[in-house]
Amino acid sequence: MSSSTRRALLSGLGGLTCCLLSPLCQAQDEAVLVVRHALSQGQNAKVLSYELTVLQLLLDKTVASHGPYRLEASEVVSQNRAFLQIQSGEIDLISAMTSPARERQSLPVRVCLYRGLMGVRLPIALRSRMAELEAVSSNARAQALRMGQVADWPDAQILAAAGWRVERLPKLATFPEMLRRQRVDLFALGATEVYPIVDALPDLRVLERWLLAYPAAFYFFVSPHKPALAERLRRGWELVLADGSFLALFERAVGAPLARARLAERLWLRVPNPELPTETPLQDSRLWHPLVRSRLHQADGH
Repeated sequence: MSSSTRRALLSGLGGLTCCLLSPLCQAQDEAVLVVRHALSQGQNAKVLSYELTVLQLLLDKTVASHGPYRLEASEVVSQNRAFLQIQSGEIDLISAMTSPARERQSLPVRVCLYRGLMGVRLPIALRSRMAELEAVSSNARAQALRMGQVADWPDAQILAAAGWRVERLPKLATFPEMLRRQRVDLFALGATEVYPIVDALPDLRVLERWLLAYPAAFYFFVSPHKPALAERLRRGWELVLADGSFLALFERAVGAPLARARLAERLWLRVPNPELPTETPLQDSRLWHPLVRSRLHQADGH
């Protein structure tokens, strides 16, 4: 290496070192909000894409007022583990269905990403048992069946409290085999998420005549160590609800599966939700799908 080349290289490294150590460079790096998130809690890629897109929309809308940001995905863990990480500050943000315990562990941003439709659950069964299970016509008949649910999802506790025979599964990936072995009769997923999962399983089908439904909300939850992030997201929600950009995104993302589900034509088996926090903004009609409002909230006097 020539002496001139060596001098140029050392000069460049020296400039980089000065930049890394200088208060100006540190200030520029600190000005970028880093959001460590866990949005892939056992969900499929399309669900993850939607939740991530909503998060980006909220943050993009607030760049002018709050500055730039960078997203960092964390490893996939159980929901219970994710809430412990949120509580400790190990991660900054997760998305999940709400419950009183979860709201005590975090800062809930109380706008439902799925407009209440995560509480509208479509039953999944073996294709060979479709005719038998489509004949269900009442809560009493449905409650006699064995319903699989992931153990740390609030849904398991909601259904058990209502008298359903709940079989608690360790994780989402186990439900197809539990159905095949007839360890459970049914498994249920939200109306916005069910089809991409079941379409990949040719021996399973989504029932078409009935569903179970309870008031529920699916939020972004922020670490108590990041209150400024929670406030930024609340401001973002105000903006996207006012300008219509969230509703447009929602329709693009879930319009097709909702049309396929034909929710309005089904029998709705309503289930109470003792795990719904009293602070849930049920009165704000902007936040909920019209069917959720008419079939669940208004029926319950909200």
